[in-house]
Amino acid sequence: MTTQKITIEPVTRIEGHAKVTIHMKEDNTVDHAYMHVNEFRGFEKFCEGRLYFEMPQITPRICGICPVSHHLAAAKASDALTGQTPPRPASLLRELMHMGQVIQSHGMHFFELAGPDLLLGFDALPEIRSVVGLIGANPELTVRAVQLRKFGQEIIKTLGGRK
Repeated sequence: MTTQKITIEPVTRIEGHAKVTIHMKEDNTVDHAYMHVNEFRGFEKFCEGRLYFEMPQITPRICGICPVSHHLAAAKASDALTGQTPPRPASLLRELMHMGQVIQSHGMHFFELAGPDLLLGFDALPEIRSVVGLIGANPELTVRAVQLRKFGQEIIKTLGGRK
């Protein structure tokens, strides 16, 4: 039987918006927990009825962190729909651009989102356990993390025309 309900809202340092609800038992153990992701932006509906070749321009707006992944997925779906196989150089360029996306996205996720918890420790004070806290604790690592993300963005910019 649930005796206490704990709600964490908003959940921070994630790629999106969410909340967590934890229901506790009398003995202070977790009865059940839920992660709520209530974000509905309607991209599926927005894309219905559109021409297939519009999708690579529309889908990158799904996410500001990984637009290249959405762009390339739409391009790949368009290829499959039309029965086309891109020439090998085009496939390799797409793969390289996706690797740039992985580098910048993972670099940002690890450093800005998960890094404060993992590098400063879960027991660090909340006001210290942040990107600003990481800068104070290890400025050299901070610079390297920013450079890593920039490297990924430069790959994307070189191949895709923008970052």
